[in-house]
Amino acid sequence: MRAQHLPESWIGYYTSLMYAAAIAGSVSTARLMASFSVRTLQLGSVVATGLGYALFSGLSAGAVAVALACLGIALMGFAYGVIVPSSSLVLAQSYSQRMQPLVVSVRQTGVPVGTAMVALLAPYVAQHYGWQSLTLPVLAVLGGTFLLSLPGLRSFGSVSAHQPQRQHLLASLRSALSEPGTRRLALVAGVYAMNQAALTTYLVPGLFWLHGLSVGKSAGYLAIATMAGAAARIVFGMTTSRYGRAGLHLALIGLLTGLAWLLLLWPLPSALRLTAGSMLLGMTAMGWNGILLAELGMAAPAGRTAEAVATGTSFAYLGVLVAPLAFVQLDHALDSKTGALAGIALLAVIAGAMLMRGGARAQLR
Repeated sequence: MRAQHLPESWIGYYTSLMYAAAIAGSVSTARLMASFSVRTLQLGSVVATGLGYALFSGLSAGAVAVALACLGIALMGFAYGVIVPSSSLVLAQSYSQRMQPLVVSVRQTGVPVGTAMVALLAPYVAQHYGWQSLTLPVLAVLGGTFLLSLPGLRSFGSVSAHQPQRQHLLASLRSALSEPGTRRLALVAGVYAMNQAALTTYLVPGLFWLHGLSVGKSAGYLAIATMAGAAARIVFGMTTSRYGRAGLHLALIGLLTGLAWLLLLWPLPSALRLTAGSMLLGMTAMGWNGILLAELGMAAPAGRTAEAVATGTSFAYLGVLVAPLAFVQLDHALDSKTGALAGIALLAVIAGAMLMRGGARAQLR
């Protein structure tokens, strides 16, 4: 933002723009898959991400530079929205239903692992070499991803969604929301994604604001949280694949998210409590993703896997889009950053309690 001579509040605007584009990409996936193969969409997403990052990394002052940055962010966001539902169709056709929670969770570990890499590397690189020095390494990673994906996606060149080509853009979203199970899981995804966004966006500045930690030390706690989240996604995937009870897992995740934030926000912090809180928040705020998306895919009618997952990811991206705006409004209303983060945590606790209550009612029936 300083390079563009813009206020720091634009950080939130850029983040919201990216996830608005991700929502558009997610709800467009079913329609796109009626015209293009999964292989084309997956590889195209990698290319669009690289192009978008190249445009964004050229940040400088001026209206043209801002427009190019926005275009780059929109390309990255749209590609991010397409990648999950289209790959879910690949996984649904490649693995048994029992294995879905595990394989989807393994796929979703890419998010926390990537976040942990950024948390560990970006502050150091930015301080010593400038943040734009990351451009070539990031583009090299994307290039390697493209090449490594070629053989793995070759057998899916002819896969397409069972959707009419002239279907309205939001028709698949409306259809999925007509199913009560899909609608409930989509709403939970939105709330849990708000807490995931609060973790990745505000854990570092929050520890700096509330407890006076340095940015480097705060980023270390973010790395702890995201690596715990990656491990939790695999563990939760294994336990739900073996024992089922995904609804109970998701309910406990919401309740324990509140406990994790309590440990982090409590005054007079200790290294032990911050470490425990970071690990627990990573496990909960990032661990839900795989099993919830797998549940959405399994709850979908035949041929509607991509549609159901796209609905869930759209609500998740909406949660990420809303989270910074909710934080700002709560901060202004309560005059407390602690209260703002606690308010977002409370939503997760409420969602978890509702899932727990719904599961208990289902057992009584």
